[in-house]
Amino acid sequence: MPPFNPFVNDFNKLRNFSRIVYLYGCYSREDAENFNIAKRTFDDELRRMRIFLGEEKYLIDEKDGKRKLPCIVEDFFKDVENPLVNIYFSKTSTALQTTLFFMTLQVLNAEHDKKASAGQILDKISQVLDRDVADADLESSLKRILKQMQQLGIIKYLKDEKVYLLCSQAKEVFKDFSIDEIKNIYISVLFFINSHVPSVPGWYLKESLEKYLLELGEKEFIENASSMFWFTYVPHHYILEEELVWKFLEAASNNKKLKVWYWLRKKNKKTEFVCLPVRIVYDVKLGRWYFLVAKEEEVLALPAWRVEKIEILQESFNPKQILPLANLIEKCFFVSVPKRKKGFEKITIRFKNPSNSSYNFVLARVKRELKNARINRVDEETFEVEYELSNIKEFKGWLRSFGERALVLGTTEASRKLREEMINEWKEILKNYGDIS
Repeated sequence: MPPFNPFVNDFNKLRNFSRIVYLYGCYSREDAENFNIAKRTFDDELRRMRIFLGEEKYLIDEKDGKRKLPCIVEDFFKDVENPLVNIYFSKTSTALQTTLFFMTLQVLNAEHDKKASAGQILDKISQVLDRDVADADLESSLKRILKQMQQLGIIKYLKDEKVYLLCSQAKEVFKDFSIDEIKNIYISVLFFINSHVPSVPGWYLKESLEKYLLELGEKEFIENASSMFWFTYVPHHYILEEELVWKFLEAASNNKKLKVWYWLRKKNKKTEFVCLPVRIVYDVKLGRWYFLVAKEEEVLALPAWRVEKIEILQESFNPKQILPLANLIEKCFFVSVPKRKKGFEKITIRFKNPSNSSYNFVLARVKRELKNARINRVDEETFEVEYELSNIKEFKGWLRSFGERALVLGTTEASRKLREEMINEWKEILKNYGDIS
């Protein structure tokens, strides 16, 4: 059996596993196959989580008979840390790739002009590299690392000289700031990394500031600053999808096509396809990312948690291609894009404001949240809304939030279907609370 490797080469496996443990925390090793996770993979990913989260700080096991259920625990009243950030920080390469990355930096930094050719770098690394770490394809691995370092802006390739140059790095980023300014920046970062997205770059900044303040002997300040905030019900798991979000954004910004590996909702199998990036949607309430893409002139809404990975292709597209689709999306309710055959369907809803309220907050909310709706006032308390609905599924939750103040009317097929589904779901709710008559 090969030895355990703590390096996270395939972050998609750890992302999927971490999501299950964080959101549910009620599945054991025996349940792994229900999520297309092998038991060996379950053991390895759980071991990695223990390394990066800490054995008892955030990750615990609950007992259900003989079964152990791993789950992540947080105390919002003690700290403002996002435990899943440590898992994101663990996203690395193989042991060889990581070694080559840092040894390349050492080789270039040791040169008086900070320059060296690929051959020179390879020779010096080969002299000191442990053969247990290296493989037979050391030269190819080094080329990949050099290319990656160029993309990150760490080194430059000078074509005329055929050498790599170590770019100058700012050594004293905070030297022009006073200690009070550094403290104010740190407090601001603590707030924004928990209240704005995407936030992983902010967590890197927070770690850098914290190390700097600790060197200045400000340990007590750091402990007190963390106790200033209580972030209740903050969905921390959204950071697991940030790598996908940044790739999607890069492709959209450069008008590049995407290849997506996606798990279908009902069939529980993976598919892959090429598409155009159209929109990124973030659900603030539940911390969920959605990708709206164009595939064969149809708009698809892909929940990020079912996207395994994204690859940016070299093939470009004309951004004018997605303008009609962007206009269509503006008419949709949230991410409920219409199916190609059905399109938009008309529904009618009657809303009623409470009689004891001087402000018609129901009408104000409908105007704010239901775009392109036709509103007809019936009287001071009642109004009817005609709306072209793109998809019933997401709409039902929003409509339920109005309780008895909303009633589905109309004779269209969509209205009848929506009304029937609403009635059936309310019946299911009443089963739990008793039929009130």
